[in-house]
Amino acid sequence: MFMDLRPESIQKMMLTPKMLLSMHVLQLNIMDLRVFMQAELEENPLLEEEVSGWQPDEDEAKLDRELSQLVDENIDDQDFSGVEKDEGLGASEEKSRYLESLIVKKESLYEHLNWQLEVLSKDAEQKRIGEFLIGNLDDNGYLKIDLKEVRDALAVSSRSAKSALSLIRSLDPVGVGARNLKESLLLQLIHAGKGNTHLYRIVHSYLEELEKGNYERIAEALSITVKEVELAKKRLSYLNPYPGATFSRDVTIRIIPDVFLDKNNGSYNVDVNEDDLPRATVNRLYANMLRNKKADEMTKKYIKNKLLASRWLIDAVKQRKNTLMRICECLIEIQKDFLEIGDIAAKPLILKQVADRLSVSEATVSRAVSNKYLQTPTQLYSLKRFFVRAVRQESGITTTVLNIKNKIKELIEEEKTREPLSDGKIALLLRKEGITISRRTVSKYRDSLRILPFNLRKNKSKMPCKI
Repeated sequence: MFMDLRPESIQKMMLTPKMLLSMHVLQLNIMDLRVFMQAELEENPLLEEEVSGWQPDEDEAKLDRELSQLVDENIDDQDFSGVEKDEGLGASEEKSRYLESLIVKKESLYEHLNWQLEVLSKDAEQKRIGEFLIGNLDDNGYLKIDLKEVRDALAVSSRSAKSALSLIRSLDPVGVGARNLKESLLLQLIHAGKGNTHLYRIVHSYLEELEKGNYERIAEALSITVKEVELAKKRLSYLNPYPGATFSRDVTIRIIPDVFLDKNNGSYNVDVNEDDLPRATVNRLYANMLRNKKADEMTKKYIKNKLLASRWLIDAVKQRKNTLMRICECLIEIQKDFLEIGDIAAKPLILKQVADRLSVSEATVSRAVSNKYLQTPTQLYSLKRFFVRAVRQESGITTTVLNIKNKIKELIEEEKTREPLSDGKIALLLRKEGITISRRTVSKYRDSLRILPFNLRKNKSKMPCKI
């Protein structure tokens, strides 16, 4: 059954296209944002890439102010407030050496989505349904069962099943939880604020025609030009048809850090990476056509829409930088000991603590840290690594999951090759150290460390394990 993904359902949630675009840009890592911005620069004639090293002189700065006034004069009922002042720090002299760090990506799609589900959902039933849905995604991120099967399997209502599915479809990577290619592309367009575009309508009603190259038929049906159809197809190539595919197996990937961390005289400086992004600005020639009294109304309307989209994108990129910097500064402040000493010094930390400190939503924090990396002078960290779940013992002492995993890792590294420790034995040894967890929990943590069970470790050489 094909679910209705028209943007009207989004509007009921009071999410404007500008808000959707801002959410989408925040969720993108530096590599995906670069691709997205390049696509916008090609599609929108009012956007152009700023020349490297360009500095506005007095006349150009004046013109920029006039363009801002132009937006206010011509775009009604739009709110550009809330974009905080961009006060980025200077680029570090050392950071170029970290631009292309190699890491092994081992996180599965299941792990990536479940982490987001755990921190975003407060409802036990919604989590239970969400975990079931995630477990029924294929390697491409497509959902292979319908909601009736979900209701029957879990004995839940249609409303609960739909609510959980909507949550899964809001997670990173955008497009997961769709039943097929069409739904995935539509989800990605809605999330990017493109729900009211020719591209959306083409995907919704004419995707097969587009694949067959029937451009003239599509153009006639939508009352647009063949060139616009061709442009839509090119724009479509920037979307991800298989959003879960990059998580399907362990692969070595090249990571460009989203954030750099430098230490000077005992204090840390956070610098959001913008070196790999095109610097988008408004094309003044096109924008000034709004003041041309000879221009027809249709041309003016087109320019207004493109000018508005340009401002939204520029504002969203600035807001992403500001939000990412504030969150990283907060993470560094809380987890300074973790950075300087190691896992044993990591403090328990959840999304809500950071969200409350910065007066933002937990969803904003989740989007900001998802699939992003921070480069220190010595190591590359996933931003999710700074969030550490606490475990309260019967004695009342609180430890962290990271600390427990480290102890499991140490016990296994010290075991005798011919007499490996079972999960039950590890649980007993941990209990002697004041850590009470079940055999099943030991098994879960051991699996996350990618350490084989004891019967497969017997007489085998030790395998390197990383948290």
